[in-house]
Amino acid sequence: MIEDPRPRPDLTWLRHRSRRRPGPAAAPPPPVRTPVHAPPPSAPSTSAPLRSGGDDLDLSAPSSPSGSSGGDLDLSAPTPPARSTGSDLDLSAPAPPSTPERSSSWSADLDLSGPSPDHAPSPAPSPAQQQRPASGPSGPPAPARRDRRTRRGGPTLLTPREPTVTLDRLESGIGALTATAVCPPSAGDVVLGALYQLADGTSGAVGAAVGVPGGPARSRRPVLSAPPPRSERVVVDLRQSRALRRLLVVASSASGWPLQLDGTLVVTTAGGARVEVPLATGRPVLTLAVLSLYAVDGEFVLRAELEPFDAPLREVARAYGYGALSWADDRTPVQ
Repeated sequence: MIEDPRPRPDLTWLRHRSRRRPGPAAAPPPPVRTPVHAPPPSAPSTSAPLRSGGDDLDLSAPSSPSGSSGGDLDLSAPTPPARSTGSDLDLSAPAPPSTPERSSSWSADLDLSGPSPDHAPSPAPSPAQQQRPASGPSGPPAPARRDRRTRRGGPTLLTPREPTVTLDRLESGIGALTATAVCPPSAGDVVLGALYQLADGTSGAVGAAVGVPGGPARSRRPVLSAPPPRSERVVVDLRQSRALRRLLVVASSASGWPLQLDGTLVVTTAGGARVEVPLATGRPVLTLAVLSLYAVDGEFVLRAELEPFDAPLREVARAYGYGALSWADDRTPVQ
């Protein structure tokens, strides 16, 4: 074996090498944290979620335990909240406000709360409740009023069973309305007159029995007239029909003696109406209220009165509401 003349420098290191001692054992790695299983969620509560007292923004679902300041994610079911004074941002629904108690003592605080149920005003009744009658269900509605009208081509007879008739606007507003007493000689000295009231309130009387041929007295255009010598007739000027409110045709004796009335009062108009009223009384009378006329909605309503009086004309006027007339005596009005 041939030796290498050059010495090897690595032999010294190989002769003095030593085994390294093992160092201290390394710390074991931290154990893996096993997540805690959340309990099954219970039925959600109707109240608002609990506000936590921490400073973190909690956007997690409402939890069952009371609020804490930790940052763990809690997926448990909500529980009834207890309001805290923390500064967290609360995005939950506000709890319903409680009704403040009204103090019986006087306070200077401004109370903007609504009235308590004990002092709350009662609601106003609806229009249907206001129109509802206080009693039970009412009966059938009353039938519509139907006025009796004059007959065409014949007279209309007024009797105690059918005492009224209504003239239409044509019969009430054209020409003249004439009332004539057609009586036999046995009836006596029958004269017609009338008590009247105008629309302005003026009252008066016309006729041979009172010595006034027309009314209003001293008028150049009388509304009513009883012109001589036909003392058994009274005429109404229908051109002034709006000026007349009512009148009463009266039959009496020119001499002041009782009458045995018989015959018919005939009323005619230029419009063609003819109304007849029987004058038979069956006994002697001093004065007879024969026919009344009333202006109703632009039409004249005629009514057979046929009421006998054993008294002069002044008593008839008082009985039919012409009390505003002044009288010089029982037969003479002051006009």
